[in-house]
Amino acid sequence: MPILEIRRHAERTDRGNEQSALSRAGSEMAKVLSKKADPFALVLSSPLPRAKETAQTIAGRLDGVEPGFLPEMGGVIGDRIFGEMRTLADWAEVLREREDARKFATEQLATWARVAMRVGEKDRVLAISHGGIIELPAITLAQRLRAPLGGASFGYCEGVAITYAKGAPTKIEVVRI
Repeated sequence: MPILEIRRHAERTDRGNEQSALSRAGSEMAKVLSKKADPFALVLSSPLPRAKETAQTIAGRLDGVEPGFLPEMGGVIGDRIFGEMRTLADWAEVLREREDARKFATEQLATWARVAMRVGEKDRVLAISHGGIIELPAITLAQRLRAPLGGASFGYCEGVAITYAKGAPTKIEVVRI
């Protein structure tokens, strides 16, 4: 049963610059995770430098870039300000209210499943993406699996681990720092 571990990137130096590298604290956080991480058969990230650097630091390598980890979100969170989305319950409310958010989540889940199927039955995938891009599909999947998913929105290097069997997700767990 392959496991997809999808995490948010580590802290970057300049939040106003999409191309900025990891901050010293972000790099240290990723290094700490690297010491605890099980081996990964596949390591992917979004195209942005902070995601690539996070993946390389945690796993010691980057096997490829997955553009699907950086989709255009458009207006899926409506008139909310991204920083106001402090809890997973806030994201769940967006899913209840907005069809485009539900569509976005479903599309991301298809990307995640496609990536997980690229490895063997006992392999792990590390995928580094971004805040907001992980929460909506994670909540959608947790609801489908009737698994509790709560707490704060995913912080740096946090996300979920999803277990797949025969191409379908069977389990989701929050991974925190």
